[in-house]
Amino acid sequence: MKTKILCFIVVLLLILSSCTQTIDGSSTDGTSSSTNETSNSTITFTLSEDEIYDKILGSWVGQAAGVVWGATTEFQYQRAMIPDDKVPVIESLNLNDVSYQDDLYVELPFIDAMKEYGVNCSLKQLADKFRDSEFGLDHANKIGRQNLRNGIEAPMSGHYTNNFHSDDIDWQIEADFLGHLYPGMVSEAAERAFEIGHIMNYGDGVYGGVFVTAMHAAAFTADSYKDIIDAGIASIPEDTQFRLLINDIVKWHSEGMIWQECWQKLDEKWDPTKRCLWYANGTANIDAKMNSGYILIGLLYGEGDFNKSMQISMQCGQDSDCNPSSVGAILGNFYGFEKLPEVWKSKIDLTGFKFSFTEHTMKSAVDLNFELALELLESKGFNNTDGNWEITTSEEIVPVEYEQWPPMPTAEIGYNVKDNVLILSVNAHDITGIKSVECDFGDGSSTSSGNTMHMYDEVGDYTIKCIITNNDDQSTEVTQEIKIEKIGSYTSPNRGQVRNVAEAGVPICSDLVPTGSGSKDLEVIRDGKKTGGNTDQFDTYVGYMSAHDEFVGYVFYEDFKISSVIFTEGMHFNNGGWFANGSLKLQAFKGGQWIDIETTVSPEYPNGTNMSSFGSNFTSYTFTFDEIECEGIRIFGTAGGDAGFISIIELEVTGVEAK
Repeated sequence: MKTKILCFIVVLLLILSSCTQTIDGSSTDGTSSSTNETSNSTITFTLSEDEIYDKILGSWVGQAAGVVWGATTEFQYQRAMIPDDKVPVIESLNLNDVSYQDDLYVELPFIDAMKEYGVNCSLKQLADKFRDSEFGLDHANKIGRQNLRNGIEAPMSGHYTNNFHSDDIDWQIEADFLGHLYPGMVSEAAERAFEIGHIMNYGDGVYGGVFVTAMHAAAFTADSYKDIIDAGIASIPEDTQFRLLINDIVKWHSEGMIWQECWQKLDEKWDPTKRCLWYANGTANIDAKMNSGYILIGLLYGEGDFNKSMQISMQCGQDSDCNPSSVGAILGNFYGFEKLPEVWKSKIDLTGFKFSFTEHTMKSAVDLNFELALELLESKGFNNTDGNWEITTSEEIVPVEYEQWPPMPTAEIGYNVKDNVLILSVNAHDITGIKSVECDFGDGSSTSSGNTMHMYDEVGDYTIKCIITNNDDQSTEVTQEIKIEKIGSYTSPNRGQVRNVAEAGVPICSDLVPTGSGSKDLEVIRDGKKTGGNTDQFDTYVGYMSAHDEFVGYVFYEDFKISSVIFTEGMHFNNGGWFANGSLKLQAFKGGQWIDIETTVSPEYPNGTNMSSFGSNFTSYTFTFDEIECEGIRIFGTAGGDAGFISIIELEVTGVEAK
C-alpha cells in the first residue's frame, strides 16, 4: 500500500511540475510523439521512423561526447571531485577520438549478433559473438569473455562464483544500444537487459545495465528528464543494494543538498561496500551501483541541460568518461540529434573513422541499431502506417528479478609452475577483513599462507583448493588445476663457479597476475636486459590498492651460497613502481621460512613515497652481505605510489652451489 501511495504522489508531483527547459532554453517535452492512454493497464503512442532514427543518432553522438570529454580524467580522481578548472575545454576536443573508446565499440558484437541471428536471438548467440571479439577488455568483461572461452556459458560466465568482478560497471557502459530497440517499452527493455547482462555481470552489476537501458527506453516518450529517471529507478527491485543507493541520492537531492554535498554523502556511505578485487583495497571504485549513482547525480542536478548534466557526472570522478557518456547517451536520445548543441554535432565525422577492432563507422553502427529497432517493432506486430509506428505497451513499470551477490570474500589464485615447484599467490578481500587463508596443494600438503611456495614429489595433475574466510566467518573457495610434468633439477656447465645463478632458480613474485602494461612473463627479470620499455619489465600493478608488502625473487632446487644481489628497478609511474618509505630489504629462504638479511645497498635506495623521491628509470642497486647458504632469495618491501605496485627489469644473484 505504501508503494502505491508513493507512486501516486510521484505522478502527481510530475504533473504539477513546470516544463523542462531544452538546451537552448525553450520549452519542450523532449519528443514530438503523440501519446494517448487507451486503458488503465496499457498506453499507446506513435513514433515516426524519422524520430526514432534522430533519437538513436543523438544517443550515439551524446555517448561519444561524454566519453571523449571525460577521457583524460578517467580514474585520475578517486574519492575526489574534479575541480571546475580541471574540466577539459570542449572546444579543444576531437570527437572522432571516440573510435578507440571501449564504451562504444563493446556494444558492436551484440549488434552484429542480432543482425546475423535476429533481434530476438538467444543469449548463447550473443555470448558467442562476444566471446569471439578481439578488442581489449578489463574487469567483468575481461573475466566474462575468458570464462566463455574456457567453456563456462552464460549466464554462469557472469556469476559471482566465476567472476569476482560481477558487481562492476561493465554492462552499464555497453547497454545503450539495447534501450534503443525498445522505444517507450521500459519493462520489456529492462527484462532483456537483465538477461543479457549475465554474460559478464550478476546482481548489482546487471542492474547497472538495466538502469541505463530502462532510461533509454523511457527517453523516447518522456515528457521530462524526471520521467526518464523515474523509469530507471522503477526497473530496479526494492531492497537491493543498487536500489538503496539510488534511493539515498533521490532523498539527499530532495532535501536540498547541492550536488557536491550529495557526492560526499554517497562516498562516505557507499564507497566502502565495493567488492571489485582489483580495486577493493584502494581509492578507485569501478562498482556499478556507485557509478550509476554518478549518472543519477548528473541527471538530477543537470536538470535536463545536456552539457551541465554530463559535466556534473564527470566531476564526480572515478570512471569519469563512462558516466558522462551514459548521461550524454540518455539525453541525446531524449532530445534527438537535431536538438543537440552545435558544438558536438559539428565535431564528429559519422563516416570518417571505424571503431577499433570492427568494420563499423559511427553511421553504420547507428544505421544497424535503427534497423534492429524496426525489426523488433515489426516482430511485436505493431502497426506501421507510412513510417509511423503505433506502439502499445504496459503503463506499469515492473522491476526485474531480485538478485544479490551474498556476503562473502572475493579472491583469486595467482600461480607459477616450473617443473615441480609451485609459487602461490592468493589475492583476497572482504569489507569485514580476511580472517584466514587455508590452501590445500592436492598432494596431502597444506598451508595457512596465501603467499608461499611448494615442491611436489611426483608428477601428475593436482587441484589447489584455497578457502578464504572473513571476520564474519563467511567463506569463499577458489580452486586451480595444475600439472606437474617432471621433477625439477638443475645442472650447469658452470657448476661450482661463482656466477649469476638467477638461471638456476624459479622466479617468484607476490603478484603473478598483474593487469598493467608491463610484461606478464616473470622470466623477463632474468633475460639479461637492464633497460627498455614497458614490455621489458615486470610490474605488479593490479589496480589501485592500499599500502601492502610485495616481493620478487627466486627459489632453488638445492642450496646455494649467495653473496650479493643486484636489483635493477623498472620504470617509475605517477602512481607507483617502487618500494616506499625505505622499506626495501633482502630476505633468504632458509629452514622453511623467509628471514631478513643484514645488507649494505649501493647506491642507497631512496626513502620516500612520491615519484619525485626516486631516481631515473632502470637504476641498479647492489646488495652486499656476508655469504649465506639458502634455498631462495628475494627483495621485499611495501609497494609504493597511489596504486601500490613495484616494477623490476632485472634481478641478478651472485652465488655458487653449496655442494
